[in-house]
Amino acid sequence: MPAILQRGEQVLSRREAAGYGATAAQTVNVTINARDAESFRQSRTQIAADIARAVSLGRRGM
Repeated sequence: MPAILQRGEQVLSRREAAGYGATAAQTVNVTINARDAESFRQSRTQIAADIARAVSLGRRGM
């Protein structure tokens, strides 16, 4: 398949591209609305678990 590249660009195989994606830094922004500081403190373990689960699913492309 033909490709038009700019200087400094290269074509990667799927395996090479997957390798780069695994090591690339990702940014995740989370907005949390809490009634007050105490309600947040009581929920922070569950919030952290929910965020970790979402990031894991995102890494697997789900």
